[in-house]
Amino acid sequence: MSIQLNQYKMIPDHPVHYQLSSKSIHILFTVDETLSFNIDGNRTMPLPAASHYLFYEQEKNFKAIISGPEGAGFITLTIPISELHHLLSSGNDELNFEAAKTFESGSYHRFDMNSGNVAACLESIGSTNNPLLLESKKFELLGYLFAPQDVKTYKCPFLNQKENVQKVRDAKAKLIEDLQEAPTIKELSKEVGLNEYNLKTGFKEIYGKPIYTYLKDYRINQAQKMLDKKQYQVNEIAEMVGYSNVSHFIDAFKKKYGLTPKQYVLNQK
Repeated sequence: MSIQLNQYKMIPDHPVHYQLSSKSIHILFTVDETLSFNIDGNRTMPLPAASHYLFYEQEKNFKAIISGPEGAGFITLTIPISELHHLLSSGNDELNFEAAKTFESGSYHRFDMNSGNVAACLESIGSTNNPLLLESKKFELLGYLFAPQDVKTYKCPFLNQKENVQKVRDAKAKLIEDLQEAPTIKELSKEVGLNEYNLKTGFKEIYGKPIYTYLKDYRINQAQKMLDKKQYQVNEIAEMVGYSNVSHFIDAFKKKYGLTPKQYVLNQK
């Protein structure tokens, strides 16, 4: 398959130069920071945090310059138009064949905010170097972007208020602040000033996962980073990410990565 997934981190005074080739769809996803996107030195536009920009030109290549604050991350996904047509016509009900017709014109540009599912997928990409997992995330992102348009998706009206969105984000920050003493949903609800129903509903809408599922995945992602550093024993890592039972940690890690922590470390050599 010729789908390319790349991750970038901004370095001071070193904007990223990115080639936008013809006959390929390029999708740039921002994460936590707003970036500036300049095409061929002519037009600069902002790309807000947690958004994506889809770019397709049938005949012409372009050069883009992407700049932003130090450490800001972004992810690019590139797929030839012929490859997308193949995927959309392969009988996969997760993708929308009608979407292929969108790209029959000479050019197509689309900007949108990331959905909760896309945000969760991007977070998983940013927290792993497992090649098999990264390969699967390419198709997961495409599935979210080219899902059938007639599917009714639930949008939480509670999140129409900007202050409520911030409260949910504050809850996420408090949730992962101390993995050894993570707060309960009741405690989070009290700390950020939301009732439990709105907190749980809003959290899933923004981050694509229920609160405890998000916490479990975050713990395992942090454990994977610690294993990469090879500075701690498995039992030490289990304790640091909030598991009092090492066997439960090993089971959770294997469920996500397909390997035990020890097998994962040996596989990195």
